[in-house]
Formats: sequence, structure tokens, C-alpha cells
Amino acid sequence: MADSSSSPQGIVATIAAVFRQNLMPCLVLNVVMITLVCSYYLVPTVAGVWEAVGEFKLRWSYAFSLSSTVFAAVLLPTVVQWAMGALPEEGRWRRLGLLTLFWGYRGMEIDLFYRLQGWMFGSGNDVGTLALKVAVDQFVMSPLWFVPTYLIALRWVDMGGSWARTRASLGRDFWTRTCPTVLVTNWLVWIPTLALVYSLPAALQFPLFSVVMCFFILIVTLLARGDRK
Repeated sequence: MADSSSSPQGIVATIAAVFRQNLMPCLVLNVVMITLVCSYYLVPTVAGVWEAVGEFKLRWSYAFSLSSTVFAAVLLPTVVQWAMGALPEEGRWRRLGLLTLFWGYRGMEIDLFYRLQGWMFGSGNDVGTLALKVAVDQFVMSPLWFVPTYLIALRWVDMGGSWARTRASLGRDFWTRTCPTVLVTNWLVWIPTLALVYSLPAALQFPLFSVVMCFFILIVTLLARGDRK
């Protein structure tokens, strides 16, 4: 008997379930992000802290993007998983090393992408500029590169760094169910959040991205593993 979860109706049902499951935490996360951005524009004392972070980012450049992404996407989630008893025992240190390699690179890649967006579309925070940057980010780069490569990297880490085992695991279900469901979660978080990120001065965009990333990784990691239970 065919697996109904792999049918078009099953895939749509999975995406709808993911949407319902993640809608509230994603909305809460976006409320937090709105509060942070408003604090920069409306509270002078907090704005001073933000500007100090921005100066630190400019000084350390890609070293900042590497280290802050590793902290947000690897170290902090690992500590949280360990505290919850959800951290795998086998190959723990190897896993940590592989995640660090991937997220160190991905942090610098995203930092470069933000700079390219600024070069191509300018640094304005008007509606047209923000909409263009978000559209390129979420409807071009995310489905074609950011989401698939993230999920493949996560699978690679789960397979202990074996590319042969990783390739063998990338079957039809990965492309038709896992990628679309994670992309929906990605849109729930990042479409509204990126409008906020791109509204900030260039030096502050990546620091805000790092704050969101630590929460987003926890959500997506659990989702991406669900298809292998």
C-alpha cells in the first residue's frame, strides 16, 4: 500500500500542519523582534547599546559573523538541548565540530549576502527597498540555496560527516516534504523578520539576524528530524 504522506494531498496536509504548529511561536518571535527594532529607534539608551554592537561588528567584520553565528546556531542550542536531555550521546563532540564548520561558513556567507543586497539595492529603509530585499532573500535565495543547503548540511551532520550516506538519504521525501515544510517555517519567521532586519543600518543587520537565528534553529532542527522518526 502506498504511503499517503508522500502523495500530493499528504504533502499539503503536512505543510498545513507545520503552519499551524509553528504559527504561534513564530508570531511571538516576531513580536520580540519588533520590540528590539523599536527600542533602537525610540529608546536612546538602548540605541546607544545597539550602536556599540554595530561598531564592534564593523571592527571585526567576518570574524564577528562567524563567531556570532556559531554561538547562536551551535553553542546556545546545544546547551539548551543538553539541559532538556535531548542532546544525542553518540558522536556528540564530532557533531559539535561539524555544526561549527557549517555555521561558521554560513554566517560569513549570509553576511556577504547582506552586503551584496546593500550594494545592489541601497541602504534605504523605504517600503520599496525593503520589499525588494525580502523578496530576493525569501523567494529566490531561500528556496534555491539557503533552505536546501541547510537541510543537506543538517543531514550530513546527522550522518556523521559521511557524504555517501547523506546522498543516499536525499530521496523523494526529502525534496517533496522536508524541504517544503521547512521552507514554510522559514517564511513564517523570516519574511516579517527580514523587513525589520533590513530596516536597520547595515552594521546592525547581522547582529539582529544572529538573535533570531538561535530561536529559529531550535524550531527547524526539531522539524527536520521529524521525517526520520
